[in-house]
Amino acid sequence: MQSIFNQHTGISSRAHSLKRFLLPVAACALLLGGCKKDNEAIADTSAPPVLNIVSPVEGATIMPGGRLGNATTADYNGTGFAINLEIVTKDTVTIPTKESLNIRNTAALGQPNVNLPGFAASLDVDLIKPDGGTIPKGTNLASLFNIAGTDDTPGPGVTTWVSWHVLESVAAGTTSCTLTTSVTDRAGRKVTATRLLKVGPGPNGAFSGEALTPAPKPITYGTVDNPDGPTVTMIAPRTPSSISPGIQTAGVLPAPPTSGALFFIQVSALDKSRNGINVAENGDGTFGKPAADRGTIEDKTQSNAGVNRYVPGLKVTFDVPLLQPNGNVIPAGGNLAPVFNTAGSELDPSGFVRTTFGWSVGGTLQLGGKTSVTLKAAVTDAAGKTGSATQVVQISPVANGQLLTPAPR
Repeated sequence: MQSIFNQHTGISSRAHSLKRFLLPVAACALLLGGCKKDNEAIADTSAPPVLNIVSPVEGATIMPGGRLGNATTADYNGTGFAINLEIVTKDTVTIPTKESLNIRNTAALGQPNVNLPGFAASLDVDLIKPDGGTIPKGTNLASLFNIAGTDDTPGPGVTTWVSWHVLESVAAGTTSCTLTTSVTDRAGRKVTATRLLKVGPGPNGAFSGEALTPAPKPITYGTVDNPDGPTVTMIAPRTPSSISPGIQTAGVLPAPPTSGALFFIQVSALDKSRNGINVAENGDGTFGKPAADRGTIEDKTQSNAGVNRYVPGLKVTFDVPLLQPNGNVIPAGGNLAPVFNTAGSELDPSGFVRTTFGWSVGGTLQLGGKTSVTLKAAVTDAAGKTGSATQVVQISPVANGQLLTPAPR
């Protein structure tokens, strides 16, 4: 497919655990919310981090992609699936992270991601890059990940999320591969998670995630859920958890990472009726476009228009306004889909297409005194059928998401 452009939780008490990653008291006060503790000493060796691969799902089939050494075509139809990982800390031993809407650095392929240096990811097969080059199997892929965000898990720990839309292909004839991921905390405790992935092709010979879904077209949002609509879930923010809203100071624009919310949202839509969910998973990922535009569905000019032209059936709302870093305000109930970052599609073990969307929230929630925020995600398919999911999250006393984790040194 070608691009079209050419649950409720309580507030946990953290008064005893403010002042994160050794910032001076004055600096913590300036950032309006303090910092959670950061302690390399292991008080309880039974509480290492937990690492979960949440996308692709267990038993999923990914597509092989169409890039088999030919660098002449004008699109990036690789495997086109999304990798989303959940990293949960259980104590005050942290995992340094610089939460951001862009943690990607292709020039550092094979090296740790400087924004999350304790993280590593690899596949046991060669990957074929969009330009026809090869990434050898076993290479650390961490620097190719797109975004990272963190929410405030009850207790001393936090939950960090990382997401990647995979532009690369695997060799023809590949029937399976294993994704291996690991994370190491500041005390040196390392945890690993693996996932065996089947490799397509998909229905009707689909060779990429793009080919699993029909091309975008104008969509009229459904106003109520339809039993024949997509099954929509929100895995992130993690339940139970609270979210940092961003610095609540009049006249201060969010400037990630120093003042934005920086929590992560994952929306998953299962096309159980096979109506098709209209998505351009690669966004405008074509040759001649800036690297930052490859593999992202962010539709930067549309945040006031309310429709993401790469995925017109997606509608995500907050019940409070969102102040963006550029000063634009998306009102309460306004569609936030244009500022989503990543998308990818896979075949669910049930045989239905599952499409996953990810977003690291760089703006500030204008709370107006509210102590919780309602998040709603709805997806309308090509037949006009809608499914939705709603989650209510509490507000963390740690105002800026970056203060939930120490920045890498």
